[in-house]
Amino acid sequence: MLEIKPITAANLPDAVRLCLAGSTPGDRPRAFTREVEVDCSRCKLAALRDRQRAGGAAWAAYRSGALVGYLELHAVADALAPVRGGTGHVLQCLRIPEPALREEVEAALVEHAFAALGPSAGLAVVAREKDWSRHGFVLAEDAMSEVAGDARMLWWRGAGEPPGLVEPVRDFPLVDGRVRVDLFTSGRCPWDEYVAKLVRDVAAAMADRVVLFETDCGVRDAILRTGVVSACAVNGRYRPWYRPHILPDEHTIRRAIENVV
Repeated sequence: MLEIKPITAANLPDAVRLCLAGSTPGDRPRAFTREVEVDCSRCKLAALRDRQRAGGAAWAAYRSGALVGYLELHAVADALAPVRGGTGHVLQCLRIPEPALREEVEAALVEHAFAALGPSAGLAVVAREKDWSRHGFVLAEDAMSEVAGDARMLWWRGAGEPPGLVEPVRDFPLVDGRVRVDLFTSGRCPWDEYVAKLVRDVAAAMADRVVLFETDCGVRDAILRTGVVSACAVNGRYRPWYRPHILPDEHTIRRAIENVV
């Protein structure tokens, strides 16, 4: 039997456990050490607590006592998502690592969250490719994402007006004789923070050739200004280094910088 519980102080660690889950310990990159895990998890939990105080919520799904799913949503006005205006909430995170359980647990979590919001509520999802119509959502907006060739779609379900997508900033003045690296961080996901750490480390090691500009998108105004939450651009070109894309390693980041020198 599936049991869904709200995330409270009693089960707060469960808000991050599935973010770090893999089928085997070897699924994690070598650089994702225990120290990195602790730091990244702390950022995620701090961001969640802030959003809960501002009207956000999160739930965990359990089967026979085992954690099998997690869903988190934020109020639009305080969401760590590139949306503005409208009403309601934004689905911020949905994680079900086990493929065999995904369809059942995902549907149960979405329906539970929607019921908890009440009949006058609306719920938005910002997605790349996934079709959310199976859960009763309608496509409200379809636009280009920050990464060239990728779409960014806003799905909506419920009452009220849906928010709109914020256009990603694309104006990055080049720096003479140096490679400009723009890093946008938010603390919303441990893996996002892992990528940010890799970028910082490579930029520091190549400080004679790199100028790093970092924007804290954990601040809502910064999201509205930049249109991104977690991202990295090298000389004005956004790189596909954040999920759902394949996570980079140090060599990938270094090669991207070297190729524009």
